[in-house]
Amino acid sequence: MSSFTVIDYVIFIVYVLGTAAIGAMFGKNQKSTKDYFLGGRSIPWWAIGLSVMATQASAITFIGAPGWGYDGGLTRIITFINVPLAMAFLIATIVPFFYKTEVYTAYEYLERRFDVKTRTLTAGLFLIARGLATGVVLYAPALVLSVVTGLDVSLMIILMAVIAVSYTVLGGISAVIWTDVIQMFVLWIGAGLSVFIIFQDVPGGWGEIMSTASQTGMLNSIDFSTDLSVEYSIWAGVIGGFFLHAAYFGTDQSQIQRVLTSKSIRESKLSLVLSGVLMIPQMLLFLLIGVLLYIFYQYAGDPNVENLNELFPRFVVNELPVGISGLIIAGVFAAAMSSLDSALNSLSAVSVRDFYSKFMKKNASEEHYLKASRYATVFWGIYATIFAFFAGNLGPVIEAVNQIGSYFYGALLGVFILAIFTKRVSGTGAFAGVIAGMVAVWAVTVFAEISWLYNNLVGAAVAVGIGYAVSLFTKAPSKEKIAGLTIGREQEDVQKSLEARAEAASSVEEIKEEKKTKMWPLYLVLYFFVVFAFLLYLQNL
Repeated sequence: MSSFTVIDYVIFIVYVLGTAAIGAMFGKNQKSTKDYFLGGRSIPWWAIGLSVMATQASAITFIGAPGWGYDGGLTRIITFINVPLAMAFLIATIVPFFYKTEVYTAYEYLERRFDVKTRTLTAGLFLIARGLATGVVLYAPALVLSVVTGLDVSLMIILMAVIAVSYTVLGGISAVIWTDVIQMFVLWIGAGLSVFIIFQDVPGGWGEIMSTASQTGMLNSIDFSTDLSVEYSIWAGVIGGFFLHAAYFGTDQSQIQRVLTSKSIRESKLSLVLSGVLMIPQMLLFLLIGVLLYIFYQYAGDPNVENLNELFPRFVVNELPVGISGLIIAGVFAAAMSSLDSALNSLSAVSVRDFYSKFMKKNASEEHYLKASRYATVFWGIYATIFAFFAGNLGPVIEAVNQIGSYFYGALLGVFILAIFTKRVSGTGAFAGVIAGMVAVWAVTVFAEISWLYNNLVGAAVAVGIGYAVSLFTKAPSKEKIAGLTIGREQEDVQKSLEARAEAASSVEEIKEEKKTKMWPLYLVLYFFVVFAFLLYLQNL
């Protein structure tokens, strides 16, 4: 039994401050909001892909998923099994629209397709949803530090916020992405070391672990129940979860902003393919840690934790060797800062692009907007800090984040579906659809007993249905209004854009490479079936 030693503290402090310094370095040459929010559209695809994963998971996964695995085995992998399908959908539809229209935020596209009120409503909903979820993201690492040091969680929340806000203000999206890349590798190394050490401490090794896990049902993840109240049935995960992640990765600015930093549409798609392939193995790894901890504590005794979010941090501090504990806790802390800075940068982007420059200070200089963007980052840091004080009452942190989003994201996805796949829907119809979708989710939550994973499906379906119905009673948008903004015209417009770039001395190879991406969604669908078969195999061991 070890504890957090002086060596661990030194490793922890050096790592966290070093990561913050690296993040701050990227702000030196930023002269415009394009640099601050989009990194000059020059970030490589693999870095974007890792950043997408880090923003979605990061310390939330490291802390929450082992608690899930300890309590329910692999059951909750169903929440993520749909990710390849969601990425396939986004690659084929939404991503090309956002990139080719050269918007800074996803909601700018909605104004071009519909009107100002639809853009303002959806951008406002993002600010509310992501602002609240960011408080949960801030609470998670504060809990880790509290467990490690014995200091008050509230103090840790404040310290965390000050560090993350400081280098996010200076570094912008480039700092966000490159620090994310560092964190992902550190977290994977930490998870691998944890698995290895638990193996060493369980009598009987791998054979005993698999036997115990199978006998206790910890490897079961596929539930074919058609009861809508079953929270993690295969149908809730594949259908409801598809809408959850399609909405999250396709309409949440903190995610879609990564796609907009790439060098080309092809690289945007590549980044999502990388995330779609790696996210399930990553979640399986962290759930496996929870399963291993369950078996470990069968021999070591009750871990005596009231909050499952504390389970893995306590194991790291009490059971891992000196130095390794410091590195892993530092990785968790710094990775959580990456999730926090991602959210802060996107919240700032929407605040400045969709509200400040639109309604309060039009036609100001880039220098002014860059300064306003940094002030907005500070504001959202304070907002998230205040909400973080209440996040500990929300239960497992991953579920808390997803459930907050489920009230909004389904309706947001619905309005983007209307925008891209229909030509008849008007701005008034889209506006009504968003509101109706959120009301429907609220009604289902209050009056029906169904899995929360279906909330996004309900929100999207109602938003699409009501939005289209209302539009039938309003004036149809003109052909000029929707030119190049719907699915029927997308391929033609992309081709024209690529040809124009080729004529401007761009490589003809880029056109050929773009055509090759048409098969990528199919590959992701096939990958989904491979994962499904693997989970069935585990369940039948």
